[in-house]
Formats: sequence, structure tokens, C-alpha cells
Amino acid sequence: MNQPRESDAVLGGQNPAPASAVVLGGLEGVKRRLASPDIEQQITALKEAFNYGEAGLDLALQVWKGELGQLKWAAYPLLYQREEPKVKQALQDYIPYNFFNCIRTLEGHRDWVASVAISPDGQTIASGSYDKFIKLWDLSTGHFQTTLKGHSNSVRSLCYSPDGLRLVNSDGENIHVWNLQTKRLQTILKGHSKFVHSVGYSPDNLTIVSGSSDNSIKVWNLQTAEVIRTFKKHSNAVYSVCISPDGKTIVSGSRDNTIQAFHSYTGQFRFPTIKNHLHPVRSICISPDGKTFVSGSEDKTIKIWDLQTGKEIRTLTGHSNWVSCVTISADGQTIASGSWDNTIKLWNLQTGHLLCTLKGHSKVVNSVAISLDGNTIVSGSNDKTIKVWGLRSQNSPSVL
Repeated sequence: MNQPRESDAVLGGQNPAPASAVVLGGLEGVKRRLASPDIEQQITALKEAFNYGEAGLDLALQVWKGELGQLKWAAYPLLYQREEPKVKQALQDYIPYNFFNCIRTLEGHRDWVASVAISPDGQTIASGSYDKFIKLWDLSTGHFQTTLKGHSNSVRSLCYSPDGLRLVNSDGENIHVWNLQTKRLQTILKGHSKFVHSVGYSPDNLTIVSGSSDNSIKVWNLQTAEVIRTFKKHSNAVYSVCISPDGKTIVSGSRDNTIQAFHSYTGQFRFPTIKNHLHPVRSICISPDGKTFVSGSEDKTIKIWDLQTGKEIRTLTGHSNWVSCVTISADGQTIASGSWDNTIKLWNLQTGHLLCTLKGHSKVVNSVAISLDGNTIVSGSNDKTIKVWGLRSQNSPSVL
């Protein structure tokens, strides 16, 4: 039993076994080494398992499903390149942020990239810049598509309508609404007296909300291009506004260090003013289920809140400079934050644990977006570039 065969590699000496070799003891030997307390032996055994056909693949899948630590991370890239349906099924709900890299860098803006967004169909990136242009890019290839021109000021905020047919963006104290089928400017909304820092769409596709340096929040009817309501909830510039998934609640963050949450029709406060941040609140994002929201601040922290009560759930620390932007993945599991420390951090929303840090920008990260499937992250920076993050394929060009 277990005698060496002609194809067996004998471990020992200075030379490692060939990658394609089976090892003395066969698959049972692989299993024994997987049970070793030495992580390096475990990883070596895991790689060897793939030399034993279907049985070895099943063993690797058992490791994947049962492990939580370093061995699981080692299993992922080995399984990811397999084509078997059972492997695809096992990996489909797992997003391996630990393996994310910068897939490509998009260059074309001549000034800071202030805002980025991904279209609802996951096919297009929109980027807004201090160069007064919006550029559209193919998400899967990074190829430049077109430039939306006609702005008189920097494009500090932009977002897609839920149906993907329109793009709304700030232009100084005005707001532009673009028809994406014709790539033409459809409407200009006028009413703010100072710079608009944030725009957001309501779920009904008919209403948008905006926050401005004039300290006000405005709700607009896109059919009439008129202001429906104006709310004065802050004593300083409104940096970020967000509408809940049911369209009934607006949450805003301000230079006055506070967060307000109020009914989008009546203006009635949902709970008392939140004053937990020590410095201006730069960004707000509400979770897809409408139960929680996240704030990012110049105090270098991210805070998670209960949207029903206004109670703080936890504080996330890790950035070494201002947190400029936060967003939440469509499955409600992951927070992405961008910072003046030039990094993007990904966090588990439920536990607050830091998942990974993405490094590559050379200056401030102003904006970050996550694709609906969670497999791609896009960021815009003061280094004038847009970066696309994900699992690199062998043929991905790095700079476009």
C-alpha cells in the first residue's frame, strides 16, 4: 500500500515537487498535509490536490467551503481559473475583495475627478471633473465613449436615474439633467444661490434632491423643472444628501458637523440632530434595505447609524486623513470609503471589520462607486484619473 509509483514525486531534499507531479501517498497524503498545523504545508497540499482529477477538485472545494482564514484565500485564485460548473456555483456569491487590484486606469480629464458613477445596467462609467466635463466610459473595457460638454463650472456631483435613462449633475449653483439616449442636455434646474455639492435621484425617477453651499436642500420635480420644496436644516454648506429607497426620508451631512434626517414631503425630523462627528460630514449613503445609513467625515471616521432611531451603531477607524466619500454595495454587505489619505477601504457593514485597502491613487480619492454585482469598484481622484478595481484578467490593459 502507498508504495511509490512511477509518477510519484518523493518529497525531501532541496528541490520542490514539480507543479504537475502527484506526491507520495496519493490523495490521502494530500489530506494528511492539509491537516498539518503548518500553513505553508497546507497551502502546498492544496495546490497538489488539483493533480488528482475530480477527487482532488472535490477536496479543494471542501477546503473552500469549510475554511475561513489564510487557506481559504489560497484556495480562491486556484478555483477561480477553473471552468467546471460546480466550481462556478461555489464561487458565485463570494466577492474576493482581498484579491482586488487596479484593473485599469482611465486618463482623459485635465483636472481633478470629483465624482464617478456606474450606470444601473453595469455597462458605463460616468465621471465628472473640475475641468467642467463629464466623460462616459465602457466599464468592461475602459474605452472612452463620449464627453458631455456645456458646463460653466466644475462637476462636483453626478448620479444616474434608477432607470438609467438620465444623468443628473451639479454645475456651479445649477443642476444639469442629461438624456443619455441622445447624449443631449435636457434641462437646467436653477434655484440654488451657491455651489451645489450633492445631487441624488429618488426611486420614482421623477424627483431629485440637492444640497448646496447656500445651506439649503431642495427637492425638484423633473417634469416641470421646478423646486417642489426647500429645506433649511443646516447652518453651513450641505455637502451630501441621500434619499431612502422608499423615497420618504432625506438624510443630509453638512459642514456644520451635523447630520439631519427628515421626511422628504413634510420636512418633519425623523430624530434629533446628530452631532457625533467632530468635523464636517462629507458623505452620506443609505443602505438598500433602508434600515441603516453611513456617514464619512473630516474627523477621519466612518459611522454607521440606525435610520429608524438615529442611534450610532459603530464607528470605523482606519483612514489617516479626511473621509471624502462613502457608498454601500447593492447587497447591503459592504461599505467602500475614499479618503484624503489616497486610499479606498472596504468594510463589512454588519461587523465593521476592515476587509481590505486599495492603494494606487497618488492624490485624494473624491468619489467611489460599486457595481450592482459587487465585482467592480470605480474611483475618481485629484490625480485626474479614474481607476477600475477588481479581479485582473490576463488580457486587461492597465492604462487607457
